[in-house]
Amino acid sequence: MRVRTTAAALGGIGVVTALWATGPASSAEIPRMPLSETVSSPLLVDCSTMTVNGRGYAQLHGIALCGADTIPLDRPLRVEAVGGEECGTASLTVTSRGGGLATIAWRVASTSGPIVDVELDAAFSGRAGGTMRRFSMREPAPHAAGSTIAFLGVGRATATMSGTVETFAATCRIAPASVRVHLR
Repeated sequence: MRVRTTAAALGGIGVVTALWATGPASSAEIPRMPLSETVSSPLLVDCSTMTVNGRGYAQLHGIALCGADTIPLDRPLRVEAVGGEECGTASLTVTSRGGGLATIAWRVASTSGPIVDVELDAAFSGRAGGTMRRFSMREPAPHAAGSTIAFLGVGRATATMSGTVETFAATCRIAPASVRVHLR
């Protein structure tokens, strides 16, 4: 009886070893998600929000935004750009920290003058549920950043950012962007 049990066990080990060696039937069936991912999105200016001071700042610094660097102050700015012209970038990074925890970090950089105000919404969800956090910063700076840690559960998680950034020259909106990661 002992010989049969040992032979059966060795046969089972051989099958498992063969399966490990060959791997899954198709690697296309199992998508590999990263443990950390960053997405960047443009800031798009609303040319109608440009103030006289903003236009003066753009002319003084040669910022080609809505034509403010070349159009005289007594003439209206170009507003025909669909969606708006780029006035900076925003990035969102989600990183797995283990145990279903994730770090959600964001950063905003302006090309149209110092940032005066940031109103950024970060929505994130995973197996353990989801939430949205609003980040609000009112400190003049060329760059703005923030982060939070959230329990989202082990498995696939997504995060999305949106909002507005007010620079010295104009108000820009963050083009919505999202990222997916695998949380351990």
